[in-house]
Amino acid sequence: MTDRLLCIVQLPPPTHGVTVVNEIVVASAELHRAFDVDVLPLRFAASIDALGKTSLRKIALGLRVGAELALKLASKRYAAVYMTLTPEGAAFLRDSIYVLIARAFGARRIFHLHSGGIATQIERSIWRRALFEWVFDGASVIQLSPSLRADTIDVVPEDRTRYVANGIGDVSLARRVAGESRVLYLSNMLREKGALVLLDALVTLARRGVHFTATFAGARSDDGCVDEFQAAVAREGLDGKIRYVGPVDVDAKLQLFADHDLVVFPSYRDAFPLVPIEAMRHGLPVIASDTGAVAEIVEHDITGFVVPPRDPIALADRIACLLADPALANRMGKAGRARYLERFTAKQFETQLVKTLREIVSSAPSRRARV
Repeated sequence: MTDRLLCIVQLPPPTHGVTVVNEIVVASAELHRAFDVDVLPLRFAASIDALGKTSLRKIALGLRVGAELALKLASKRYAAVYMTLTPEGAAFLRDSIYVLIARAFGARRIFHLHSGGIATQIERSIWRRALFEWVFDGASVIQLSPSLRADTIDVVPEDRTRYVANGIGDVSLARRVAGESRVLYLSNMLREKGALVLLDALVTLARRGVHFTATFAGARSDDGCVDEFQAAVAREGLDGKIRYVGPVDVDAKLQLFADHDLVVFPSYRDAFPLVPIEAMRHGLPVIASDTGAVAEIVEHDITGFVVPPRDPIALADRIACLLADPALANRMGKAGRARYLERFTAKQFETQLVKTLREIVSSAPSRRARV
């Protein structure tokens, strides 16, 4: 008899790194061959702006999901509950209720962490530490990289920790349009994603007389980032060099990769971002800030450059380096494409995830939790 697996995962909308990976998981033919998969989707926000905000609608949806979870656990026997746990904010408190329900039914829990921040939170107060210890008690955890282990080291023992790197599907590469000096930022327009840091770097390049054009693409947030961005572009007289095109769909995103020469990912708060992987998939060199596991994705001096976070001068210097040396940019792009094929395809991700889930399910079951 095939083991049943209940997947509690965030799915679009909105579209961001976690939901993209979760779509790969729930659609995986390999996963469905290994398990009888049941999906309980989490869709609480219709847009990036709505993430992290509490509303009566979200509370009602959360209660409905909790009731559905209890009904599923009461009516079926699952080998494990697989959950992409959100470790911060109100979403963590919501997910903790789902953990409570799973523990009440004695279900084996597997948490797949796609973001960090746990270590910082448990240092803030005793009650946060106690809640995290309770949530992770007896559970298995899948992290994206060993370099992120420090985030959970105080609440999850090593023998219950596994590592699976994210991967994305390949695409038919569009032929890049001949041109010069085009820089691409592709992420949500949030301060923590470094959009304003990159803008400072581009202002520096413009003042140095470096020729370039730059495109910023991504969903607007309500943290004031876009307003400050547009005001700075106008103030510096860079309207002809820098444009913000807003959110883009899949086809438009592929075209942006085809039309640009390099990708800059200046985020200073990410765990295992997909944008650098997408860029390498398209054969583009990447300049990225050293945050989370970025240095494991982008090989410094080989597939691009890794620079200190929040350092516009370092970004400006590396961008200028690649714009001045198209041959170097081309070599790095080819090396990035090869690295993507070697380590970060959707197939490799699915295979490793299924193997890891099988290992966890076949291991000795944890004790039934007392609630």
